[in-house]
This record gives sequence, structure tokens and C-alpha cells, in this order.
Amino acid sequence: MLIVGIAAAFILWFLMFAGFTALTHLIHHKYFWHVMTPAATGLAIFALFNEKHRLKELFKFEWKYLWIGLAHAVLLYMLSRFGVWLFVQFFDWTIPQIQAIYQTRTQADPLLIATLLLFLIAPAEEIFWRGFIQERLIQKIGVKGGMIIAIVLYSMVHIWALNPMLLLAALVLGIHWSLMYAKYRNVVPGIISHAVWDVLIFVVLPISL
Repeated sequence: MLIVGIAAAFILWFLMFAGFTALTHLIHHKYFWHVMTPAATGLAIFALFNEKHRLKELFKFEWKYLWIGLAHAVLLYMLSRFGVWLFVQFFDWTIPQIQAIYQTRTQADPLLIATLLLFLIAPAEEIFWRGFIQERLIQKIGVKGGMIIAIVLYSMVHIWALNPMLLLAALVLGIHWSLMYAKYRNVVPGIISHAVWDVLIFVVLPISL
């Protein structure tokens, strides 16, 4: 099931991010949210079905997770803005790549995008990538090895966009959320962090260049 999940993710992310075929170009530039929402949700359902024996452990809520998730979201937002500023100052060729990341913002109402990110897409990604992929890898090869491979997979699934800045962002974020999961073995802190960061960086306080 692990290989099936990874293959499905790479195929779906190809459809959403690869701009070098007619179909994927159309999806990315016009129907991104129409595909991303069911794709992420479908992967999460697949993960939940395969991890149904440990759902209580996976979603155990503690109030500290709320504050941890919010704090990490704000930290990641600040790091993201600093990172973009740094690259723009010294490598102006990255500006079109950063702007390209925001292209999909124009495809739907900001409130709808925020709602999808907050309640469906970000939680679904954490459930699949950390609660399923990383957890299964941890069980097979240990915490460190499982975390490293999970980070690589999460980063490389974005390679279809042919955008080094997107790939770098996925790598940094993947490291952060994978470390969070490795520490708590629970998706709640990561879901909160991922969801709030998504809404901040993409809708509420987007980076404009």
C-alpha cells in the first residue's frame, strides 16, 4: 500500500503541476483547485483506510497542540518571507519562479481558497504525507531513515512544476513538518501549522513582488 500511495501522489501532482503537456497546462492554469481538492482528499481517505487501526493515536488532541501548531505556522510564515526577501535581493532570477507559485490564486475566490486550504487540503496533506507515508517508512526503517525518505518524497513530488523555488520551499516545509510528526507521532500539530501557514502565505498576507 505504501508504494501504491506514493505512485498515486506522483501521478496526481504531475497532473496538477506539470505545465509541459496540454492537459496538465490546462489543469494547472485553470482547474488547479478543482483537481487539488479531490486529489488531496482522496489520498487522505486512502491513508485513513490503511491506518484505521491507529486513528485514535493519530488524532489524539491535546490543547498544547493548538498553540504549538499556531506558533510553528507563524514561525514558518516569517521564515518564508525572510527567505523570499533574501533570494530576491541576491538572485533576482528567482522572482518569476516565486510569482509562478501564486498563479493559482486567481482561479477562485480568496475565501473559497482559504476554506479549502484550512479544512481540506492542508489537513489531507498532513494525514497522507506524515500520518501515512512517514509513519509507514518509520515502521520499516526507523525514525531517522523514515523521516529523511518522507522529506525527499514530499519535496520531489513537486518536481513536475520545474520550479526550483517551489522545490526548495517544499523541502524546507517538509523538513519542518516531518520533524514535528517525528516528535509527536500525531498529525494534529502539523495540521494546524500547515493549514494556518497555507492561509497566511496564500490568502491573508501573500508575498507580493
